Amino acid sequence: MRSIVLGARSSLVALLVTGLIGLPAIGASSKPLATVVSAQSARLANADAVPGADVYLDDVLITNGGGSLRLAVGASQIYLLENSEATLRQDQDKIAAKMFRGTVDFSTSSDALEVDTPFGVVRGADGSRVLGQISLLASGKGSAEKIEVTSYQGTLVVVDAAGVSQRIEEGQSYIGTLASDTSGGSSNDVGVKGVGGSGTNWKHVLAVAIPIMAVGGTAIALYITGSESCAQPNCTE
Repeated sequence: MRSIVLGARSSLVALLVTGLIGLPAIGASSKPLATVVSAQSARLANADAVPGADVYLDDVLITNGGGSLRLAVGASQIYLLENSEATLRQDQDKIAAKMFRGTVDFSTSSDALEVDTPFGVVRGADGSRVLGQISLLASGKGSAEKIEVTSYQGTLVVVDAAGVSQRIEEGQSYIGTLASDTSGGSSNDVGVKGVGGSGTNWKHVLAVAIPIMAVGGTAIALYITGSESCAQPNCTE
């Protein structure tokens, strides 16, 4: 009987040791995707966002009225303006900011960062350096019915799930709206069927001056003055 008890105890100890050994490996597999550079009236994973905090896969990022949240993603940056919500996703060596509402600015010099929206994925064309802004305009029910995409530097491209794309050249701003089926269907037929196709109507709404003249005090100005030279949380200029 005593040998049975000792054997069971040894097995339990071995099991516990094995489990503890495996814990560091599990923790090491979850690496941060970004770091908070600055935050004002913003939330990160149900806590107040503070400079220096790490952002992990699917952490919910929220800014309140008058708030903002700036993230460093390697050499790239993401900036959530007020009343915005997003999460970060990763696909191999590419990171995507998935937008749910509000306005997101992003700056990158490679194809390793993109923004996923209900209308399609927004990225730099051909991996060129870009500086752009994306706004989701919601209906009364809270679902996004319009998207506004502006390129302040470089060429942006919006690609839908079917692979259809809309290019937005530097200094251009486009609004995409959901369009109902041209066959005369009801409003229930409304949907994104293809960027630039029957599902989304794109309208060139304005030309943006470069250098930017009308966005003083916004995230764009912040990007231009410090996107590459001051991307660390404790950086001061």
